[in-house]
Amino acid sequence: MVALWLICFMTKHLKIGMICMVAAVVFMPVALLLKDTNVAAAIALIIASMLLEVIGLIFVIVSFIKKRNK
Repeated sequence: MVALWLICFMTKHLKIGMICMVAAVVFMPVALLLKDTNVAAAIALIIASMLLEVIGLIFVIVSFIKKRNK
């Protein structure tokens, strides 16, 4: 219930950033589980996870900068 209440007060950039970061956190264990069966897929998921984390961080920083300038 509290999470739903907090989502209502997030800006668009902050929501996108948080979604990207959560997706990165979900991809990382999947990549670790795949490392024994398919190394190429594991490496691709690790790279995708890192890119999602960077994208999410950029969106969160942009959100904080816009909030600070208001």
